[in-house]
Amino acid sequence: MEERANVLVVDDDLGPRESMRMILKPLHNVFTAEDGEAALRMIQEKDIDLVTLDIKMPGMSGIDVLKEIKKINPNIEVIIVTGYGTLKTATEAMRFGVNNYITKPYNLNEITSLIDKAIERRRFNVKLRHFFKEALSSDEIVVEEEVSTPPFKTEEEEGATNVTAELLDVTEMKFKKMKEMQEDFFREVKALEERLIRSERLSLAGQLAAGYAHELNNNLSAMLGYSQFVHHKIETQYPELADLLDNMKTISNQIDRASILTQNLLDFSRKGSSDKEPTDVRGLIDQVLTYVEYRTHSLRIKVVKQYDAHTPLISVDPRKVEQVVLNLIINAFQAMPEGGTLKISTTRLEGRKGDTVKMEFEDSGHGISGENLRKIFDPFFSTKNGTGTGLGLFISRRIVESYQGAIEAVSPQGKGATFVITFPALKT
Repeated sequence: MEERANVLVVDDDLGPRESMRMILKPLHNVFTAEDGEAALRMIQEKDIDLVTLDIKMPGMSGIDVLKEIKKINPNIEVIIVTGYGTLKTATEAMRFGVNNYITKPYNLNEITSLIDKAIERRRFNVKLRHFFKEALSSDEIVVEEEVSTPPFKTEEEEGATNVTAELLDVTEMKFKKMKEMQEDFFREVKALEERLIRSERLSLAGQLAAGYAHELNNNLSAMLGYSQFVHHKIETQYPELADLLDNMKTISNQIDRASILTQNLLDFSRKGSSDKEPTDVRGLIDQVLTYVEYRTHSLRIKVVKQYDAHTPLISVDPRKVEQVVLNLIINAFQAMPEGGTLKISTTRLEGRKGDTVKMEFEDSGHGISGENLRKIFDPFFSTKNGTGTGLGLFISRRIVESYQGAIEAVSPQGKGATFVITFPALKT
């Protein structure tokens, strides 16, 4: 029967502290502490295997307690348990040897599973250290004996020595590899934190843009109302100014167009219900093109549309697919900073298991290298020198695949890039 582990529960809140104690009591020897000072005293008095540690406590913070625990005994396993979980806190805790992090309220099965794995890891490490200690002690004895009178070894003893040496070599190599993996993991966590911060900043910018669009739409509505009022006044009371009516009509039309564009932006920014509905990809693409129409002129980009008249409908959430199309179009624009051509086509493909709708977005830009082409759908991969989050194509692929679709990219070197999206056609 496996020996019971010594677990220390550290939490300034009596309720969660006692709850954790009752959960673990049937399986382990459980000790409790209401603050950091009491926890450190307990660790010095008892041979503690694992600590569940609350982060936010009066006096010493959980991170400070964690640092002191690792000074006393770096081999004690620690699980962070907190109701104030943040990525930054988790990352900081991981730097000091924390392998697991859970937030309140926690799931019973989840916390017991984490504790069992941590204790198993602790026991394995203890056995491994004992193995090394015994192995090194044996080596020292052999060296002393060789200095005096070399003993005679049987073939079996010689073989056992060789096996031990090989085992030590392999274990040392594994430790070295584990150390390298740990260092790589910490670097990845840091990079992930920075990328998520940038992603959050992008999300906030999107919310601000939607707010500005809402305010702008209100101003445009007022401008349109006054322009129509002036137009009516000229028609009914100031016929001598009739030559200005065409100009007033142009102003009204442009205000109305700007209002439609901002309303489209507001519709796009709303989350919606995420319900699938029959969607015409041709109309959807045309709608997205209105969002970026001003950029086609400023960047001197020619958009060529080749729609199959028999393109069937697809069953998707149009807002999500709009996001995919908008991302591909913006990427194409960025690949053609000096201007170029974006060819967009839709096609119906017949198949034995049902028809498919194919959309192609082909730009005349600088293309994508073979190395980058293999990674463009990976999360956080970007070739935009810090101006992109690296999430656009990754999210686009997730959206497309959620509707049993597929997305791929091809790029002959120096000849632009083509992104191809396929969706199952809606059966009629």
